[in-house]
Amino acid sequence: MNDNLNDEKDIRLGDLLAGAEQPTTTSNDVIRSHVALMARTVVEQDRQPRKRRAGIIAAILAPTLLLGTAGAAYAASTINWGQFWFNAPEWAAWANEPDAVLTYTLPGGGTCEMRIGKVSYNPDPNRPAEVMADPRAESTARDFLRTNDVAQHVNIDAAIAKLRATAENSALDDDGKSVPFGKGTPNYSADVEYNIAMKDAVLQAVTDHVQSLGVPTIGLSFQSQEQCHGEQR
Repeated sequence: MNDNLNDEKDIRLGDLLAGAEQPTTTSNDVIRSHVALMARTVVEQDRQPRKRRAGIIAAILAPTLLLGTAGAAYAASTINWGQFWFNAPEWAAWANEPDAVLTYTLPGGGTCEMRIGKVSYNPDPNRPAEVMADPRAESTARDFLRTNDVAQHVNIDAAIAKLRATAENSALDDDGKSVPFGKGTPNYSADVEYNIAMKDAVLQAVTDHVQSLGVPTIGLSFQSQEQCHGEQR
């Protein structure tokens, strides 16, 4: 693989992740949170084939691919749901010793294993003076992940409800056209909805715990990677 190409794509991923961490309005919180999670999922992937790596980056950078809602059943769709799944052929290096492991079953019967780790603290030095940050956020989040059963703290129903309350979502169909998807449209996937919601629910659980101890979460980040089997594509 061409190293210059890798460096350029790493810079684009870094810029995306940094942008996802910036203060934003409430209406954009779900979008930015999900962008950040997706970016972290792949930013540490060890040398992947050029074609796959480029495809992952394209999917992250395309806003129409980042949010989704789904119904409780499957139907004929013009959307290739594979664009929402980013199963790497191998675990990232950090995921071999994760801080937490979460397993869950998708509505369609498939199973996923999510590994969470590489907690870090890197607040924006140019943030407004009134936006407080605290280095304790890193150790607080890591301790939570290492000493708790994360599955007992995620609220998947609330995460799904939040996704469904989001304004109309769209994805690219087989012809490259932007089409709506979600509950009430011809295009929906319960598996896609559940997997997105699980990532959001983990993020919310960590955030809630850290903030409950009076520690701000500005600058806090962690990575997740999942391997799924039997998901709807």
